[in-house]
Amino acid sequence: MREHRTLCAGFVLMVFVLAGALAFAAPKEEPWAEIEARTKFLRTKHYIETVRVHSDAYRSAKAKGGREVPGPFPVHVILPEDYETDIQRHYGVVYLLGGKSGWDNGPELGGATYWSVWCKTPLAMDNLRSGQLTKASFQENISDDELRAFNRWLQEDPYEDVIVVTLWNPGGGHTAQYEKYLIGEVIPFIDAHYRTIPDRRFRAIDGACAGAAQAIMISARRPDVFGYAGGQQTDLGSYPMTPDVWRSNSTRIRQAGGIAYNINTNVRDGCNTYSNRGRLYELVQDMRASGMPVEVNVFQSCGHGYCAYRYPNGHQALYWFSKQFKKNARALGINANLTRGGVATPGTGQGESGRTQAAAGTGSQSQAGRPLW
Repeated sequence: MREHRTLCAGFVLMVFVLAGALAFAAPKEEPWAEIEARTKFLRTKHYIETVRVHSDAYRSAKAKGGREVPGPFPVHVILPEDYETDIQRHYGVVYLLGGKSGWDNGPELGGATYWSVWCKTPLAMDNLRSGQLTKASFQENISDDELRAFNRWLQEDPYEDVIVVTLWNPGGGHTAQYEKYLIGEVIPFIDAHYRTIPDRRFRAIDGACAGAAQAIMISARRPDVFGYAGGQQTDLGSYPMTPDVWRSNSTRIRQAGGIAYNINTNVRDGCNTYSNRGRLYELVQDMRASGMPVEVNVFQSCGHGYCAYRYPNGHQALYWFSKQFKKNARALGINANLTRGGVATPGTGQGESGRTQAAAGTGSQSQAGRPLW
């Protein structure tokens, strides 16, 4: 069964109350079955490479119907629009974890496809890069005030491309093994084969629903690797251990220099335990009390699922991570004095020396304890 039927039962009553009170037009969105049947990439300006990373952690995994699928599994790398022409530029990386419907479909059919195809992440990157969003960018799944806010953000601080990596994840019950796969195998491969900035200040992890809970837990256990984390419609009903995992690692997070968080939910989301001051609200308050910056957005459109990840939540998360990476690059002089379309990139003038300073490797001890903000 799909995640919108099996997860987040604790918030159903509030969903019905809000649904009756808010009188939204029905979102213009495809049925889930049609979304999950799609396997081909959309035609966008952001090129997607499919790579297969050798793994000792996962020689095989279960697919739909219990069929065992041999590895290595596909990993989709969504590249910046000018990646092949702006060849001196280096980028931060956002790792995206799918929700339960991705796991149910397995590492081949679901897996990386969850974000790159089903959630239309490359199209969201196209939209943000254009610098001007319309209601059509969100297929009408956005309010007038929210659309004005998006365009104000883009005008004040334009989006700059990031590398987005979307990959299979097996669910929260296999977190230790999955961390070995993600942190010990996938991230080193990406850093070795793409123009990343291999430093926690340029590495983020985010996810959908149950994948959002995983992203928060993984970043809490490995703050030496991730300086930024997010959660889109975070499912703390099925993953009630998430706040405890975060709290038990809060000292480790502070010692690593802190993590800045971006949390997205929706008023009609069955996992929204923020608006009713439930588990998610309490976790956010604990994060802030510990000194961690947390941005929270509660959008007016979309129930639980692909509608949110495709439209308001997915666009905002990409924009927010881009903004953090850009701020850090400017502070360190990374990509300074490079040109894009004949226009110099703002920076401190440190050029390559700034890039070398930041390229300290995964979990660099030289950056431990240095705040991100």
